[in-house]
Amino acid sequence: MESGFQGHNLVRAVVTAEALAVINGLQFALDLGFTKVILESDSRLVVQNIQQLSEDYSESRPFTWDAKNLVRKFNSCRFQFIARERNGAAHAMTVKGMRTERDSFWVENAPLKALEVADSDRQSIRPP
Repeated sequence: MESGFQGHNLVRAVVTAEALAVINGLQFALDLGFTKVILESDSRLVVQNIQQLSEDYSESRPFTWDAKNLVRKFNSCRFQFIARERNGAAHAMTVKGMRTERDSFWVENAPLKALEVADSDRQSIRPP
């Protein structure tokens, strides 16, 4: 499990921030030498724009194009939409990242709060 937080003070649109997060995540995975990845996002629009074969005319089009180009560098790359309510760990890492003055990246670990929330997320989706 790898994750990170990178500040973008000039980004105002949520969809743009989400698309940039996807690009940064893909580049991070490439930098670490991964060839097979599953990228999860709580932005259904960004995931759909990347997965669709037709042309993307949304405001995040340049970022969608960049993401699609990065995807070609992997042997396998799958995108999944995960509702924010089911992925509290991502929110916990974002909160932690926003409290620091520098970019933060975690490889094979995460802030304690994020690990606790991830465990809770896993338990909430298990069948009874």
